[in-house]
Formats: sequence, structure tokens, C-alpha cells
Amino acid sequence: MNKVMTMHKAISRFVTAGDTLFLSGMQHGEPAAAVHEIVRQKIDRLTLVSVLVATANLLIGEGLVDRVLTGYTNQDERSYAVVKARDAGRLPVFEEYSHFGISLVLLAGQMGIPFIPTRSEIGSDMPKYNKNITSVKCPFTGEYLGAVRAVNPDVGIIHVQRCDAEGNAQKWGTMGVDVEGINASKKVIVTTEKIVDADVIRRDPNRTIIPSFRVSAVVEQPFGAHPMHLAGCYSGDMWGYYFDTGPKENYESYVKELVYGVKDWDEHLKRKAEIKPPGYFENFRINAVESDPIITGY
Repeated sequence: MNKVMTMHKAISRFVTAGDTLFLSGMQHGEPAAAVHEIVRQKIDRLTLVSVLVATANLLIGEGLVDRVLTGYTNQDERSYAVVKARDAGRLPVFEEYSHFGISLVLLAGQMGIPFIPTRSEIGSDMPKYNKNITSVKCPFTGEYLGAVRAVNPDVGIIHVQRCDAEGNAQKWGTMGVDVEGINASKKVIVTTEKIVDADVIRRDPNRTIIPSFRVSAVVEQPFGAHPMHLAGCYSGDMWGYYFDTGPKENYESYVKELVYGVKDWDEHLKRKAEIKPPGYFENFRINAVESDPIITGY
């Protein structure tokens, strides 16, 4: 089944106000283009599950998030997005775990179990502030272990290097919690640098992060993770992004010109290329070695 569609259609069809939303990335290959589209469509009351997803600051700044589940967030009071949300009375509640803890809640969701035991989390005061972290008595040894409640996001969005039209998606490089999060999600949107023939996927099946039968939509979107890097495709401009969206004036200019002021990600890239120094995007592109099937794959 061909699941290819535009970003606008994928987001409007599968992301709904009030959803629990998982975003892939952890500073590698995050779905930046999809985040922009959610902001443009003003889909709000979201519960966000993410770890180190830099572009999530736009969702917070535009008042679209009610709650954040995270192992760590760099969206703090130094970011104008947080200040803007706070001043508008739209600052989300942050439900914090350790990095390992957030991976466990998603792993439990992926496995279809209500919770998962752990030897971590309860050695801190996290259970005092997070009702979804507790302790349980082991039925075999009688010792007390930590336990975290499973999370199954309503929709997960992941950006990958390549995917076929049916949704068999392949990603490599640092993975963060991508495998657990996307496979725990009830609906899945895959955005990809390139749509390839199914034979390309079958020739290297170990790279498939999620199979087609779990995928709802496929969106081909080159540079869809920029300003984050994507292994084998391009390096990133994370610090440039923090500058572009950190201070108040920069943030407001960014969302006006590069989010609301464009119709889609292609127009965003074109507008950004006009604003930035000549050859901006070419400076980040990684030229794959043609003889290397791991990088090119087609």
C-alpha cells in the first residue's frame, strides 16, 4: 500500500488536538519539518514525549503543549519560547524522568506491558514529584525495585534517511530513544530524506527501524531534520538554531518569517537560504561515496 502524502495532509490527518505526541531525534534526525507543520496548523493541548528535541521549543513557545514527558529538556528560562509560554499562561507541566527512565516507559509501551521494573529512579526523589514512578516488591526475591508506568503515544513522528512507499523505514547513526518511542506509538508518521524502492530496504533489512504495517503515512522531505544533523546526509547547525530562536527578537522573527510566513518546508528552506550566507545548505551537505551502499543505498 502506497502511504506517500504531503506533510500537510499527514499532520492534519493523523495528529489531533489533545494527542500524546512522540518526537524522535535526541539531537540527531529530529522531525523539524513536521514540527513546523504542527505549529502552522496550531494543533494544541498536546502531551509531548521527547528527549533533547531542540525544535520542540516552537511547540512550547506557541502554546501548543500542556504536558512534557522527558528525560531532560533544554527548554528552560533561558529560552524565550519558555518565557513566552509562561507569560501567556501556557507553560506546560514537565514530568521528569532520567534518560534511562524515559527509555523504559517507552520500552514498556513497545512491549505492551503496563509497567517495567528497574533498579534506577527510586534512588532519587523523582518518585516524590512524578506519580508514574513507584516501587514494587519482586515476587521472586522479595526485594523492592523501581517501577515506571508504560507510555503509548497516540502518534509518533520520526525522520529517517530512507523509506519505501509502504513505510518500511531505515535509520542509522545515534538512535537515542527512537526505536522504543516510535514502536510504542499507536500511529506513526515517517518523514524521510528519500523514498527508495522496496528492494533497497530488503537488501539491508537490519537497518529497518519500523515495518510498514505499523506506519500510517510517509512524507518525502529532504533536509527534513535540519538544523539537526542526519548521519550520512548532512551536518547540523544546532547552535545557529539556538541563536535564531533564543532571544525574543530572533524568536519572533523566526516564527513570523520561517514558520507562519511560508506554506511548507520547501518554501522554508528557500527563504532560509535567502536569509543565510550564500551556499548555507551546501556547507552542511555530506557527499556520499558512490561505492558505499550503506550511505547511498540506491
